[in-house]
Amino acid sequence: MKLNHTIVFCLAGFVIFGFQAVAQNTPSTTSTNPVLTTSGVKTGNTLALSAAESPDHTTLFQLLKASGLTKQASGAGPYTVFAPNNGAFSEFSKEDLDDLLLPSSKNRLIKLLAYHVVKGRITSDQLKDGQTLTNLAGQILTVHKQENYITIEDDRGTVADVIQGNVRATNGVVYSINKVLQPASNKGPIVR
Repeated sequence: MKLNHTIVFCLAGFVIFGFQAVAQNTPSTTSTNPVLTTSGVKTGNTLALSAAESPDHTTLFQLLKASGLTKQASGAGPYTVFAPNNGAFSEFSKEDLDDLLLPSSKNRLIKLLAYHVVKGRITSDQLKDGQTLTNLAGQILTVHKQENYITIEDDRGTVADVIQGNVRATNGVVYSINKVLQPASNKGPIVR
């Protein structure tokens, strides 16, 4: 399935932008059972203006830059982005991350970023336990919700905790998560 690069660009930028807003307004958490924080924060800026400012998402921003999507980060939307924080990339070896940064890995990288983006502005009050969302890669993400505790499950069975959510940018909503989401067909920690 060929992804619309404009949509992917906008979404990837949105992810980074939302991280910046979250990082400025709440501390990071390493709890094993984190609770959704920072509900309703509004950034008031385009995605592109704040993309590089989140200290909790520097790995994601580095991957975003390597994908070539940063110029399109101020597109229309709306989109919902489940953005992996720096700790989420700990399952990747340095060699795997370096490989993703190569120009020859651009298509893989775009697919990895698209896997974390859903069309529409979905706030936490709209998320329901057992709800399924179709991401831009055409794959299913499953929501698990118990009061303010929200997780997102990918096709592999990986469950990511939502650390911070409802960060509202001009073109969507961002949820910071603690795992990298990927389809079941992939072997290893990298989208191939």
